[in-house]
Parts: sequence; C-alpha cells; structure tokens
Amino acid sequence: MDLPYEVLVYLFKYLPKSDRKAASETCRSWYHAANDHCFLKNKVAVFFKSILDEENISPIHIFEKSCIMYQNYVFSEVEISNKLNEFWDSMGEYIASLTLRNCDICEKIFVYMMQKCPSLEELNIESCRELFMSGRLLEGKSEGLLTNNLDKLKSLSLAGNHYLTDALFSRFAVASPSLESLNLSSCSLQFHLGIVKKFYPPNTDVFQNPSESVLTFYFILQFIQQQAKHIKHISFSKTLIDGIALKSLSEIENLKLESLEVHSCDQLTNPGILALTTHQTYLKVLDIGLCTRVTDMSLVHICNNLINLEYLSIQRCRAVTDLGVTELSKLKKLRSLNISQCDLITKEGLKNGLCSEVNYTIEELNIHSLNLDESGLIMISENMPKLQSLDISYCFNAVTDTTIQVLFKNQVLLHSLKMSHCDKVSDAGLTGMGKVEPDCGDDGPIMSTIVEPVTNHKICLGSRAEEEIVRDAKRKRDVMLMCEKLTMDTFSGFSLARLQSLRELNISGCNRITDVSLTYAFNFKQLVVLNLSRCQQITYEGIGHLVVNCPSIEYFNLNECFNLNDNAVAEIAKGLKRLKELELRGCNQLTDNTLKEVRLHCEKLNFLDVQGCRLISPELACTVGTLPNLHTILISKPGPYIVEGVKNRSPAPTFLPSLMRKLRLH
Repeated sequence: MDLPYEVLVYLFKYLPKSDRKAASETCRSWYHAANDHCFLKNKVAVFFKSILDEENISPIHIFEKSCIMYQNYVFSEVEISNKLNEFWDSMGEYIASLTLRNCDICEKIFVYMMQKCPSLEELNIESCRELFMSGRLLEGKSEGLLTNNLDKLKSLSLAGNHYLTDALFSRFAVASPSLESLNLSSCSLQFHLGIVKKFYPPNTDVFQNPSESVLTFYFILQFIQQQAKHIKHISFSKTLIDGIALKSLSEIENLKLESLEVHSCDQLTNPGILALTTHQTYLKVLDIGLCTRVTDMSLVHICNNLINLEYLSIQRCRAVTDLGVTELSKLKKLRSLNISQCDLITKEGLKNGLCSEVNYTIEELNIHSLNLDESGLIMISENMPKLQSLDISYCFNAVTDTTIQVLFKNQVLLHSLKMSHCDKVSDAGLTGMGKVEPDCGDDGPIMSTIVEPVTNHKICLGSRAEEEIVRDAKRKRDVMLMCEKLTMDTFSGFSLARLQSLRELNISGCNRITDVSLTYAFNFKQLVVLNLSRCQQITYEGIGHLVVNCPSIEYFNLNECFNLNDNAVAEIAKGLKRLKELELRGCNQLTDNTLKEVRLHCEKLNFLDVQGCRLISPELACTVGTLPNLHTILISKPGPYIVEGVKNRSPAPTFLPSLMRKLRLH
C-alpha cells in the first residue's frame, strides 16, 4: 500500500540530505516527495567540468526534460555557449540562484541568460576573467535590457574578478536596486586616496562617469551609502582594506550590517575594529580571521559592544592572548567560534572566558593547533554539552586516549569531529577499552592507557622505532582481546560509537589506529565524510568491517595508507554505493585491479585520486573516465619507467581527447 504524498514528505523531513537523495531513487512517488517545494528551495544542481555543448550527451537535457523545476544552479569550470539558449528559454523563469565559477562565457551569452532569468535573487560571478576583460559587459543597450530583470536581486557576488572596474560594478548596481548582500572578496580594490583624486576630481558625481580602469573603494562606498537601508551583508575578504576604510564604512548613516567578512586582510587595524563595534552593533556574523594586526584591544571591544554576535572567527590572529579571550563570556548568543592557530591562547584564557560557566549556546568550536593540555580539553568538554562541530586537530598534547573518552562521554550530539594528526590517540581510546582509576567511580575520569605487563629486564638491541612497533603490536593485541571478551557485565570506557549523529570524521595522521578501531568503534549509519589518511596500520580486514557498518560514506580519504591492497578497494567499491570521492594517493600496493573494481561498481564516483600508486598504469586509468559522473582523475605522469634498472624512455601513450578533459596529470 502506497503512503500518501503528504505523509512521505513529512517522513522525509526527518532524513538527512544524503538519505533523502537515496530514497528519491526508489520509485517515482518517492522521487516527487523528496523534491517537494520545502526541500527544493535548498537543493542545488551543480555542473562541474561538464560538457554542456554536445547535443547527445549534455547533462543539461536531463533538467530540461525534468518535471521538477530546480531553482538553484551552479556552473563551475564549464563552457557556456549559445547551444544552451533553449535551457535558459525553458528554465530561466524558475531560477532563483545562479552561480558562474571560473566559466568560459562571452558577454552576449551572459546578457541573454540574464534576460531569461527575471526571478533571480542571488547571482554569483566568481573568477570569470574573460567576461570582464574587455570592460564592455552590460554597456549601452545591454544595461537597459536588464533594468527590470534584476530588480529582485538581493545577493551579488563578483569575487575573484581582477578586471572588475567601477564602471562594470556600476552597471550591475544600477540594474540591482534591492541588493542586501555584496561580496567583493579577492577583487583588486584600490584604497589609496591618490588614485581617487586622479579619477574623481573634487565636486564630481562618481555615478555619472565611473572609472573604466580601476575598482576603487571610494566608489563602492558611495554605492553603499545610497543603498544603506538595504545592505545587510558585506564581504571584503582578501583585499587591502585598512582601519581607515573600515571606519568610513562603519560610520555610514542608516547602515545596519548583520554580517561582515574581512578574512585575510593584513592591513586591518584596531581603530577600524573599534569604529565597527561602536556603530554596527547589530552584527551577527564577524570574520576577522588571518588579520594579523588584530590584538586583544579589538576583541575586548567586540565582546563589549556586539552583544548580538552569533558567529565569530579570529583564526590565526596571533596577537590575541588570554586577556582578550577572557572577554568571550560576554557574548551570550555566540553559537560558532573559531580561535584556531592563536598561539598565545591557553587553558587559562578559556577557563576565565567561555568555560567560566556551563555554556549551552556554543554549537561549533574550532581550536585547531591551540596550545592546550589534557585538562584544558576536558574542561571544554564538560562545559560545552551542546557542541555539534568540534575541530581539535594538531592539539598534540591535549588529545589523548584519556581526553577523547571524556569527549565521547559528553559530546553525544556531535555531527562533525576533526582530530587530525593527534598521534597519541590509539585503539584503546577509540574503542573505550581502557582502565578506570580505582577511586573515581563510574563518572570519574577515564584512563585509557594500556598497562604494559611486567617483563624480565633484558637488553634490547633494537632501535627506539623497533621498540615502538613492538609496543603498538602488544597494545593492539590487548585491546582486541578485551573487545572480543566484552560482555554486559564488563566495564568499558566511552567508545567513539556513542556519537551516533556523526556525519563527518577526520582522524588523519593518527597512526596508532588499527583494524581494531575500524571493527569495534565504527558503526555510523549517517557518516558521510571520513578521512583516514596516513593511518598506516589499517588493512583490508578493518576496511571490510567499516563498509558494512558505515554504508553512507560519500567522501573517503585513504591517502598514504600503505597497507591497503586491491581487496580493500574492492570492498569499498562494492559496499559503499553512495561513494562520490575516493582518494588513494600513495597507496603503493594498489594495482590495475583497483581500477577495474572502481569501474565496475562506483557508478556515482565523480573524483578519484591515484597519484603515487606506481603499480597503476595511466593507460587503464583513462578507461575509468567512462564512468557517467566522473569529472576528475588525478594520476601520476606516465613514464619514464624503470624496468630491471633500465629506464624506458618510450613516449607517453596517446589518450582519447574526450577522456583527457577529465584528467589532471601531476
């Protein structure tokens, strides 16, 4: 008996995105329910490195014939020609969001597209150099034709276009009177007053004769002044904006910004931040990461004045110390915080700030590369019970078997966990097969260090590395025995398997992880992204258990896992039906059999990296390019090869042109 459409839609609301997509492939009724309007407004159709101008094989025809009208489209690294005009004719009126990223497109085609998309609310034209190079885009009649077509546009991004000028920007601005969001990141914005005086003499109207040579902050500022009542979101990341320019922006009358991104702006100084926090008190999002001149003074003003802040990034602001971090306790609405790579922040600053009391609002925390110890990470875990995303990568001293079990105990809501290159973590920590301190009770600290058996004193003639290998082998054996003997009456610590909501996990570089963890600690039905790169002790046996217990993996990184063989990849190819990206760089035991398994079973694969796999032939790698969704294969350059000590200098094989479009040779 078929469920009613409304019931299906209601049930699908409880599924994560990847599960809903898989369910939509079951039958036609489920397909329509999974593409209901409540889901469709957030769905994006992405064309990446696709061939769109060939009549028979172009994927664009699928959307032209579809009964589902998608609203959001992304075209990345593709050629857009007049052969797509029929697509814009039939679908343009339904498009609400359009992104062109590093696309090959001419001015005439772009104008035609805009004329056919009268409902656009978001337009992103990023790194499309050829489109702006001539400086004639939207000039004359073209500008007039778009006057009524972009009147609904609320978000405009022209990021990464180095040929953008005041004149070009003005034409977009005139056609978009309702802009709320503006992104000019990585553009060649000029801030020097000498340039302004050269192109705009005193008492001249900048809008009457905008410069066709440069893009000036002065001109952008005049535009923002005109649209101050509408503009809510601005991004000037990776530009030369300084304190004076930010002060001018902040003091614009009637401007009430909700988000500002000035990431990687080296010229930004404390006076600019002070002016921003004084005048733009409605800010909810602020990104000043990699602004090297920002100090504690800025952070103090941010915490005192921006009481509505929900997202804050001070990534690698290395002048920020515990003095500034202590003030973070004043941001009662803060939900996401990035303080990664701030070398001077220690446990004391966090103790007096965020962890001065239990924090129930923080959901995302990035403390990548922070100088913490075990007690610091335990303190964070105990005081932030609502965390959904946590990055503790490169916290070498803080992340141990002890601390991760405390994390597994307290952070059961985690969706994303990253602890890359934390090499003190072992199977004992991930599986929870540790030893409890006798006086701590069930709720006390967990000690997961395996106690080495007492042995007779013998003289060891091996190196320290050999001793470590032997110690790891003993540890693996002991943990395996404990896992096998585990019963309901046997106490264990807190396993990684407690995090049942986990969708992204990165434990790359944790080289003490073995097949024991993959067998007993990995059981995540919702896990989509998994990074096990440089976990060099995992083998085919552990991979076999992993793919059975984590069937939803779509992005799998196994770079430099030297013990993996063709059988392991065969298990991956057969077991992970949703696999989209597979990275196997440096897995030097893999042979051409790996490619055969991928070609047979990975129909949804769109990215494959087999660089450094010296036993895989580039010729056979080309044949994998026939997979319908595959757009990128990374392989090593063919030849010269060394056979029996003699180099074979024969020319590289000739590849089919259509397949070469999908290859990147490194």
